[in-house]
Amino acid sequence: MVTEVRDTVRNAGLLIAQRAFHVAGAALFAVLIPRLMGPEIFGRYALLTSVSMWFALLSGLGAVSMMTRSVPRFLAAHATGEVRKLATSLLALRAGTGALTSTVYFLIAAFALGEPDLVAAAFISVAVFSRTVANLCFALFLGLNQAARWGMGELMRRWLTLVLVLVGFLLAGLRGACLGFLVANLVVLAIGLSWAWPHLSWGDIDLSRRYLSPFLRMGTYFAMGNVLISLAQRSGEALVRLATGNYAEVGFYGAAYSIYVVGAHALWQFAIAFAPLLIAMLERGQTDAVREWVERLLKWLVPLGVLGVFAVLFLGNDLVPLVLGDEFRAVSRNLVPLTFALLALSAGGIARLVAFTLDRPGIVATAAALELSTFWVLGLPLARQAGSFGASVAALGASMAYAGFITWRIRRELRYSLTIPLRAIAVGLPFLLLLLARSSGPMNVLLFLAATSGYVVSMLATRIVTIDEISAARQFLRTPHTEP
Repeated sequence: MVTEVRDTVRNAGLLIAQRAFHVAGAALFAVLIPRLMGPEIFGRYALLTSVSMWFALLSGLGAVSMMTRSVPRFLAAHATGEVRKLATSLLALRAGTGALTSTVYFLIAAFALGEPDLVAAAFISVAVFSRTVANLCFALFLGLNQAARWGMGELMRRWLTLVLVLVGFLLAGLRGACLGFLVANLVVLAIGLSWAWPHLSWGDIDLSRRYLSPFLRMGTYFAMGNVLISLAQRSGEALVRLATGNYAEVGFYGAAYSIYVVGAHALWQFAIAFAPLLIAMLERGQTDAVREWVERLLKWLVPLGVLGVFAVLFLGNDLVPLVLGDEFRAVSRNLVPLTFALLALSAGGIARLVAFTLDRPGIVATAAALELSTFWVLGLPLARQAGSFGASVAALGASMAYAGFITWRIRRELRYSLTIPLRAIAVGLPFLLLLLARSSGPMNVLLFLAATSGYVVSMLATRIVTIDEISAARQFLRTPHTEP
């Protein structure tokens, strides 16, 4: 048990380290690509790629859910042959669904989105297929309790996309950028297949309804929620385009949202890394241990969200024009509501993890449907009035509705405490008064450092986090396992 916990925590820690490199890649992307393309062309690129994410997820059939819930159970029963059979069968099935959805994506990009460059749209459509198959390969490692290797898929895709999109655009404009996006996904697919190959057995493929139905039923229920979440998170560019007809506003929203998505994905990747551990605990009837881990995760994630809010409020107006250029100054305003949305997502993501652990896909799907409907109901009128900023405010409202509902609903299944995360937010509120002193760039940096250091000291002083807990965590990770 100690080894299992230590492996999970270490993999989660490695995921956080990976996200640091992921953030660096996203920052470089934000520095180079929007400025290089300009608002108009970047808006077209952001629309094409964001919509492609819907289809990659739609064709996935809930692979992460199936792998994370099924593989640990097979391993506990020492049925490694069943792991290979399931992984290979799902990979073959996903190749078929990926081919179908990539075709549908191309038709929508050409006729519904009105993209004039059909070659560029075709490149992105093939990338949908590549991403669909690759994600299955990496999802297998999450089920194997190797979350760090699972996270490598997104990390490699981020950096390859940065380099190849940049080179492609310099050589051939938007069409070259879309080709670079495709090549990046093809490389990730090749690496994913090579890593997953020892866990595949092509002679054991079983695509029969009798075999796949139990797995697909479970995966589809969770996939419904995932698709709705993806639609809420990745339909903003389409909403802004529909409401304003202005590709520049699409670019402003897309640039801001790409920063938000980096944080949102980091939160979810960190949370889902604990799913195999929590599912194993639940299988052993250790409900109290599951509750303790949920409260511990909230205790660390919510304060990180508060620090993110500080960073945007104190530094956003200075950094965004410096990084993206003055023509993207509107992005800094969009980041304010989106960062508060990230704070709400800290609580909502943990509730989603609990729903996944307890096998409650209906709760996730209902919360996601609420998020999507709230976003579009608020977003269309707000975007018409305030462009990309209105859509960002709608995203905040949708995130709060999602987090509030799923937390309320899942706590009826597992009664975990919200006292500490609420205290962590309350402790940070007084430091917002320092915003009244904002002025020049250097002064704003000093104010940010004062707010963050004061917040950390306050967290220790109020014993929301203690030095003993930090030391115990470090010792836990450093001590070698000695059990037989």
